[in-house]
Amino acid sequence: MHRLVARGLLALALLAGVAAWLPSSLAHASGGRKVPDLRRDAGSWMPARRAQALRIPITLHLATQDGASVTSGRDVQAWVQRANVALARFGIEVDVVAVRRMPAGFTSVTHWRSRRALAGYAPNDGTVHMFAIETLDDGRRNRRVRGLHWRYRGLARGLRGRQYVVVTREAPSTTFAHEIGHLLGLRHSTRTDNIMCSCRSGLDVDFTETQGMAMRDGARRLAVQQGRAPAGVIAGRRHRPR
Repeated sequence: MHRLVARGLLALALLAGVAAWLPSSLAHASGGRKVPDLRRDAGSWMPARRAQALRIPITLHLATQDGASVTSGRDVQAWVQRANVALARFGIEVDVVAVRRMPAGFTSVTHWRSRRALAGYAPNDGTVHMFAIETLDDGRRNRRVRGLHWRYRGLARGLRGRQYVVVTREAPSTTFAHEIGHLLGLRHSTRTDNIMCSCRSGLDVDFTETQGMAMRDGARRLAVQQGRAPAGVIAGRRHRPR
């Protein structure tokens, strides 16, 4: 009986010695004492946190003719979805938070006066105003275009800071993304596989990493200009075209 007790005590002593030695040997591995980096070690089993998207709230204005919208809701949804596919990897998202029907007379924008008139429907209310119309020209050579980013640069106090985006009903799905690129500070590209090229073609057109970084900076600046939080969060009820 005494021998069993003695053996048990000896085993406990050995286990205690091993336990005391093990953390000491690990702490002094490779020479100096190592302090565990809990943030680094936790990363091996904790999923990485996704950066919060920079959200760009959109107010959509639908031009009407004979009481009906000239652009279908399906087309607009395709434009927005295509833009978000291209913007997602840069942590940017466009979100239609309101849809409004316009009175007759705005289906065609072919003169600077009509562009100025659209600005009256684009107040600085914390959203980006997007107009879906039928026809549009470039304002200089009477050449038809399918999209436009307009920014007021005059001296009229009531229009200072006004800007908006226009897309025609015949525009391809990438036109809205192209104009959002201009909105966020991008210039035209000459590469046919780039969304910012007017001559873009193919199914795989996209933004570059450099453009994406520039757009993130532009989205932050836009949020500040519009009086929104840096994350671009605006509470509001979502509406669908009727």
